[in-house]
Amino acid sequence: MVDFRSREKAADRGNLLAVQPLAVIPLDTMYLGIPRTALAFVVRGPEGAVLVECGCAVAFEGLRAQMAEIGFAPRDLRALFVTHIHLDHAGSAGHFAREGVPVFVHPRGVRHLAEPARLIAGSRAVHGPRYDRFYGDPLPIAAEMLRAVEHGRAVHVAGLRFEAVETPGHARHHHAWVAGVAGRAAELVFTGDVLGMISPSSEYISIPVPPSDIDIPAWSESIARLRALPRELRAVLTHGGERALGLQIDAFVARMNDELPLLAEVVELAKNDPIEADARYRDFLVPRARAGGVSEELIAALLGRAFRGMNIAGIAEATAAGRFAPAL
Repeated sequence: MVDFRSREKAADRGNLLAVQPLAVIPLDTMYLGIPRTALAFVVRGPEGAVLVECGCAVAFEGLRAQMAEIGFAPRDLRALFVTHIHLDHAGSAGHFAREGVPVFVHPRGVRHLAEPARLIAGSRAVHGPRYDRFYGDPLPIAAEMLRAVEHGRAVHVAGLRFEAVETPGHARHHHAWVAGVAGRAAELVFTGDVLGMISPSSEYISIPVPPSDIDIPAWSESIARLRALPRELRAVLTHGGERALGLQIDAFVARMNDELPLLAEVVELAKNDPIEADARYRDFLVPRARAGGVSEELIAALLGRAFRGMNIAGIAEATAAGRFAPAL
């Protein structure tokens, strides 16, 4: 963990912040109670710090403690950027807003953060008894603390520049955020879930296709937008941390194109035999996860029946709505 106070002393000795790569300090949201399954990210700019992603509501106190270790409190943040409003990305946004931190989000996400009742109801329905332990209710955010950002618009805060790149497919309210020091070339792109999820301590990419916004043709357009960015940008995945953008795009597209045809078959099978459909999906995922270095414990925790069921349901909904394609 980096100590901001020591960084400030280093910056004073030659203004290193102006020439060094932009630092990203990961904070562990302990999603599902598993270390490093999902992260939030502190970005320190010349004029203060911002946070990207904030985990579930139950993560807030843990994030506060980790921030204290690097010398500041939530109220010191100049902004919070969320890629989308799913609870593992934006569930504690209301807690930060109550500390005086403005929240920047896709326009489609604003009303759900302002009044999260539908978000809570949908999440409780999906996650059942695990909801209270691993998610928790997001707090409503006052209108004056919410900032809707359209595709292509840039936000300047803390001496940093964040540009919104609309990237639907996983969610209709999804942005990637291209970031860098204001006046310099962009260095980072925070990709949320648009480039998949990488299991901790592995190279295995999971495909996140839960209900209810999955749209594979729109996802293809999002990939094209990301491919238009410099391949050498540092992609920062909420589930996985930093990767080279170009290589991550290539690897993710290959995984999607491997899995989508199988998911289409599984969805059809599930109409008459859901148990066999789940077994077939399991038998597809597990060998690939093992080959990617995922432990047996994490396979059970992250690729179990709940995950498989969400993905099957998400593709079933997309197919019924005409939003499915067998490849990106």
